Amino acid sequence: MVSTYEQDKADFDSFAAVIRKYVGITELTPTIINESVKKIIVHAPDKSSGHRRQKIQIIWNFVGELKQDEDKQTIER
Repeated sequence: MVSTYEQDKADFDSFAAVIRKYVGITELTPTIINESVKKIIVHAPDKSSGHRRQKIQIIWNFVGELKQDEDKQTIER
């Protein structure tokens, strides 16, 4: 349990250092993505509702996936 806490704290400290490094960025560069994102998962499109919807998951380095309400993640084109 103590080692889990220490690992979580180290992960958070590492994540916070990366975030502080890029405060106020105006352009997303490959370097920023490589330091911040562990992986991006693009799921197959779903057309069952009559609208094309596609789920994209972003897994962040050090903290994993941050869950959010799916309605807030929807982008209309």
